[in-house]
Amino acid sequence: MLHESHTGLLLRGALALALLFGACDILPFDEFEPTGTQFTINSDIDVVAITGDPDLSDMGPMTVAFKAVSRTSVTESDVLPAGLLLVRRNSQTQHLLFLKDQPVTATALTTKTLLGTFCCNKHRNIPDAGDTFDLGPITDNPELQQIVSIVRNKDVSSGFNMWMVQRAVQMVTDSTGLTQAYIDSLNALPPETSH
Repeated sequence: MLHESHTGLLLRGALALALLFGACDILPFDEFEPTGTQFTINSDIDVVAITGDPDLSDMGPMTVAFKAVSRTSVTESDVLPAGLLLVRRNSQTQHLLFLKDQPVTATALTTKTLLGTFCCNKHRNIPDAGDTFDLGPITDNPELQQIVSIVRNKDVSSGFNMWMVQRAVQMVTDSTGLTQAYIDSLNALPPETSH
């Protein structure tokens, strides 16, 4: 009887540990949250939705569809700047970051623009078509600003370069920060070619 009780305790302890490690998103940890100066888009553009999109972009590994309509009778435009964060609405999804300036337009009918972004919370879900976002702040994180500054005019369109930059973002948002070797690798990326 004593042996069964001891085994039961061990099993309950193992189960408790498995639940603890399996529920790591519930545990408090220092997760990246967007901070900085709130971005304000052209007041003549009404943002209908910003959602995950399955199409690909050469501006980042995570594509979003920016849907907007003009509040005027003419086409309106603006630029979503490098360093701008998109704030998730679903807490299980990652926040997103622009590393390139990306123009958007809005006409009298809803206009869709595909934009490339980088993910900021590797312990959260990769956004999909059902996820929605809001325009957030332009980051005030010094290391993210450093990445923006380095890659603003670099070619990140190839798979290897894009994922190297994605890793750099997550080194800042989910790890111990950039190393000098990684900064040197970012600086060594090829320059962006004009289209």
